[in-house]
Amino acid sequence: MTARPDTAARTHRQTAAARRERARARPAEILDAARDLFSRKGFEAARMDEVAAAAGVTKPAVYRYFPGKDRLIEALLEEDLAVPWRRLAAWIEAHEGPIEAMVEGFADRVTQMQSRGLTRGYLILALDESGRRPEIAAFIREQILAPGLMVLARAFYQAAERGELARGHDPAFMARMFFAPFLQASLGSVGYALPVGDEAEQARYRQFHTQAFLRAFRP
Repeated sequence: MTARPDTAARTHRQTAAARRERARARPAEILDAARDLFSRKGFEAARMDEVAAAAGVTKPAVYRYFPGKDRLIEALLEEDLAVPWRRLAAWIEAHEGPIEAMVEGFADRVTQMQSRGLTRGYLILALDESGRRPEIAAFIREQILAPGLMVLARAFYQAAERGELARGHDPAFMARMFFAPFLQASLGSVGYALPVGDEAEQARYRQFHTQAFLRAFRP
């Protein structure tokens, strides 16, 4: 017994829709596989065929979405670092409350960022391998550090204009002083400065830093 034309057409549409949905999900699946593989083997040692195998696709399928390892690394840096930092910068610029609420909110949001993706698993690897891949160092400097420091400096300048922070200090210097311990905490998440997995100790670290910063620059 053959299928009725309307049933066959509906089945065809459903199959086509499933294929399109699968195709839309595939880049994220490849990135997830690459993220895990790079975190274990490093950018240089990991091979594209290993990424394909981990993602459950063919090597040509990986190249269809990411034509080369450089493009794959760039996509991970964009998704795991640049996009979250742009959101954080937008939040800082839109913040209208007191400076104390801003620095505490910054600390909370950075903590959330440090719990996932590149920042959690292998930011230290990215920095370590930036000597062999200078484009990684350039990306972090140009897409993360420079714009992040700029928006912080502007917030501290405005706080000084409102009388919440002392005048006469260089806002760019203040931004660097404030930001540095959070970068250190990112490296500490892999065992470099802070107890690994000790969330209470890391929270105490952040609270001490934000309060010490405010005390240092209060009028």
